[in-house]
Amino acid sequence: MNHHLKITALLLLCPLINTTKGADFLMFNGRATSVWDGDTFTVQLSETSRQFLRPYLTPNEFLTGVVAVQLAGINCPERARNHPFWQQSRLQLIRYLNNRLLNIQIEVNSIGQVNRSASRFFAVVRVGRNAMAVNQAMVSAGWAKDDFQYSFGYPYIMSQWDAMNRRRGIWADPDQYHAENEFRIRLYGTERSACETYPEYRGRDDTPRKFNQSTSTEHAQQPRWREMPGKTRYNVPQFKNP
Repeated sequence: MNHHLKITALLLLCPLINTTKGADFLMFNGRATSVWDGDTFTVQLSETSRQFLRPYLTPNEFLTGVVAVQLAGINCPERARNHPFWQQSRLQLIRYLNNRLLNIQIEVNSIGQVNRSASRFFAVVRVGRNAMAVNQAMVSAGWAKDDFQYSFGYPYIMSQWDAMNRRRGIWADPDQYHAENEFRIRLYGTERSACETYPEYRGRDDTPRKFNQSTSTEHAQQPRWREMPGKTRYNVPQFKNP
């Protein structure tokens, strides 16, 4: 193996800190060990990643090398709330992960804190060298929706627009489609000020509940995560179909 190949191999094996302008990211590797629902799963870290992440892990996480990860920027039907379609959403995520090596990317803020809660990391996840993140793939397949408050921006909005138009996944159900469709029209259209609540996944025999979220002008104008700089949540096609 020549010198250049050795350097390339080292870069592929080692987790990195991205120090590009804007946001910084930690990147590490592992394999999914269990999947809870459409956006939450556990990962067995590679040994290199376990050592690298030690400052950001709880004692138990470092001991076991197992961490919980939630896909950032999207919302899926929640197993804990027994939302309709959570089983199908979970199965779709299992198909994507499928015990393959994952490239996991988490945001680091200006004072060095990583994007995590006490129990999990919030991350962008890619399978191997796939260009499309699993986060976006779940939206594109119709088993997740773009989180309007923490959106990655234009690519995710367009993925949902396409999934809704083609009635993929959740959107094959008229109740789910129409509730989300009306919400998106208010969010992106002239009635933005009237958009106050996010539609809950609707059960057949249950009065729809509302997510405990409110619109955020800041995130609507300037999404915190953007994979395609220069494009915003505006100037997107109208969601409503004939």
